[in-house]
Amino acid sequence: MLYIRPFTSEDNLPDFLEAYRAGSLSYIAFSGKEPVGHIFYRREGDGLLIEAVESGGDDALFDGLVRAVCDAAVQSGSDRVRFGPAVSRETLAKLGVPLDGEGVLTGLSAFLRNCKYCKSC
Repeated sequence: MLYIRPFTSEDNLPDFLEAYRAGSLSYIAFSGKEPVGHIFYRREGDGLLIEAVESGGDDALFDGLVRAVCDAAVQSGSDRVRFGPAVSRETLAKLGVPLDGEGVLTGLSAFLRNCKYCKSC
């Protein structure tokens, strides 16, 4: 079974702990106990910055990781996520993520209600 959860400092994953110490937050996707993907992000002004997404080429996993961070932004009262240069614009476009010219996604609540993968299930 695949599940996504936030990394905590109590997890025994050295690479994620190092990123956490450097100020990055993350969600990790697991298949059983094996990590199969992750997303690094951080707080930025009035929103969040997504720094990197690793999904092993699985578009649905990429989408799920991005949506986890977007939901975290909404829960913290923000309506803005910016995607850093390391995040695949090709995959974002394929998934229909509506970015402005600066790589910013606003209207997170509406975005979260319109999921290509959720509607196909």
